[in-house]
Amino acid sequence: MEDPFNRYYRYPVARWIVRALMRTPVTPNQVTLVQPLFAALAGYLVTFDEPRALVAGALAFEIRSILDCVDGALARAKNLVSPAGHAVDAVADWLGVAFLYAGIFRHFHLHPPPAGPWSAYVSTNGILLLALLQAALRSFAADYYKLKYCSVFERGRDETVESLRSKVQALGPSSSFFAHFDVFIGRMGHLWFERAWFDPARSRSSTSAEQVKQLIREEASPLARLLGVLWAVSNGDAFLSMVVLTLLVNQLWLGQVFFATVGLVWILAVVFLNGWFVRAASRR
Repeated sequence: MEDPFNRYYRYPVARWIVRALMRTPVTPNQVTLVQPLFAALAGYLVTFDEPRALVAGALAFEIRSILDCVDGALARAKNLVSPAGHAVDAVADWLGVAFLYAGIFRHFHLHPPPAGPWSAYVSTNGILLLALLQAALRSFAADYYKLKYCSVFERGRDETVESLRSKVQALGPSSSFFAHFDVFIGRMGHLWFERAWFDPARSRSSTSAEQVKQLIREEASPLARLLGVLWAVSNGDAFLSMVVLTLLVNQLWLGQVFFATVGLVWILAVVFLNGWFVRAASRR
């Protein structure tokens, strides 16, 4: 379910960087907190209508994406993995997207795109908001199903609800903003996919024990493998990789129109297929 750019390019580069950082006092959280700075630089460069500025913006955001792989690898290498670190990473990811798209909104405000068949129905800002909507859905859905499938296939149970419950119960008066934001994201994902507001005392997984057993039996099936491939090109990281590619080839507006139309239909279809796969497991 990993973005191919992450798997075959960014993580190998990240491992080289981690080897160098192992001899320094640099912490994973420090690597995480510097990422929004590169995203902000990318957002600023994207406001210009010069191909070289767009390429520079793409490179700045690509550095952010590589560092996003470095922080987790560094945390594992230094044995500093913690829920707090995951929460900080989640906030940094959302901030990175916000900074990049602030620049994209500004770009098309200063340099309006050419009119097209959609112009009579949807404004430029409407196209960008639809692109952001499908990006958010990609992120929510990929995180939700990745946790579901990994917990089912590796530990024999669906931990989507239990994981969120433990985060909610860990919140206290001294909990950081990052922890509260991480829980908020989890609640929104639960609301979308379980169609109910999360209650730590009463919420239960919608995946029955029989469905879990059947999913385990189908782990190596062609359909399960297909779903993994679909998520690899449909998750939030894959979306950001495609945005960077549109910057590199100077096709930013065409990419936004694609995300707002084909991209939105695509992710809805992927979510529907995964929902059917899980719900129909007991019948199969």
